[in-house]
Amino acid sequence: MIDLIKFSIPFKEEHLIITKSADEQGGIYIDLEAVAKKSGLILSARSVEFDIDGDLTVKGLNHPFDSLPTHYSGLAMKIYCGTCNRHPCVEIKASPAKLLQGHNVFGSTDLALCGMELLVNLAVSASKLYEMLNISATVIDRIDVTYSARIPTEKQAEQVISALRNVSNGQTKCTRAQEWETTCMWNEGSRHRILIAYLKHPELMRQCQLIKSAIARNPRNLSLRNQLQVMEDPKLQKFSKGLVRFEGRLKQRFINNFGMPLNFFQAVNYQLSYESDEKSLIADLWHASFKDVLSALEGKNMNIYSDDNIYEILKNRYFRITPKGNVTYAKAQRLFGFYRRLVNEGYDGVLQNMDRATFWRHVSDLLAVGFSKAQLQNLTADKNNIVPLMQIIQVDFSNQRPDWYVEPVSLFEKQMNTIKVA
Repeated sequence: MIDLIKFSIPFKEEHLIITKSADEQGGIYIDLEAVAKKSGLILSARSVEFDIDGDLTVKGLNHPFDSLPTHYSGLAMKIYCGTCNRHPCVEIKASPAKLLQGHNVFGSTDLALCGMELLVNLAVSASKLYEMLNISATVIDRIDVTYSARIPTEKQAEQVISALRNVSNGQTKCTRAQEWETTCMWNEGSRHRILIAYLKHPELMRQCQLIKSAIARNPRNLSLRNQLQVMEDPKLQKFSKGLVRFEGRLKQRFINNFGMPLNFFQAVNYQLSYESDEKSLIADLWHASFKDVLSALEGKNMNIYSDDNIYEILKNRYFRITPKGNVTYAKAQRLFGFYRRLVNEGYDGVLQNMDRATFWRHVSDLLAVGFSKAQLQNLTADKNNIVPLMQIIQVDFSNQRPDWYVEPVSLFEKQMNTIKVA
């Protein structure tokens, strides 16, 4: 599926100012203040000065990232007034799946449908600004392509993420610092592509909590309420369980090297031509981005554990009630991950490769639930549980959506059809 699109849309020529810069290199700019007056957008300033007679001087006008309202999710937008290195343009980005259906657990691979949804929402939310833009010259800055592997249980899915953190190959290097225990990242900061693997169900639950918090601050926000209603659908949440999401964040250099045009409308025609012989452009982009990781997985094994009883003991002992009344088992999950490392790497191996204070703290917590130190020092992996990672991570491209999935239709197209029928 297409999980995110970022566009740069240049201004029409009549709004451009060609001038000499201080270093005499010249540049192309726009009058940001004039654009704001015509479009009604709000600007910010780096400095504001008051003269003694009361005159106000504003310097360093810029347009911060704005969120344009849509039926479900916001559309991020920013105006760049131009520099010596970048022509003036409007940058927009959003998850087309969220714009079209309120969630991104699964979605469309149709570039025309996804890209036009961003442009149409821009036209509706900022019509005056839209009229100033050269839409036919819209450029793709980034496209996120995403496919998922279904793992039998959430617990095994967590083990997959843990195993993936040890995978590097060629120019694909695993990022050591991870923000979430349920996430693994490769090539952070790359100008070509960034790769991420994460558990979809925990991410969906986090999104629900964030939206609930946003609604509490702004109860009248209809878009947030619409999105939350979709994301709390029991069928959707059930489908997300056990999904390990593999996401390729593809930038211009990667897209260009693949052979796909950067102009959005040319890329739409490219997809139509590319898929005329039953190929899938989005799937092939995904394969090209993850080829190093997939190649490395062929030689990797993983232990599949069935220590559910141990995990339940840890959950019963180590849990916390959040200020909102929810139960979190973050500490129990960390300790179970530590226990799995002891099984897989051995007591001495973990001790040598882990912060000592953290190691002894985790050992103390395991001792508190009934383990003896001798047991922890003699944990060994059951060889019968060792299986190739590729056997576990099966990305079924024909089964990425539930049987009740319907290809989304733009809300604006639905409204036009309703008007025609009436």
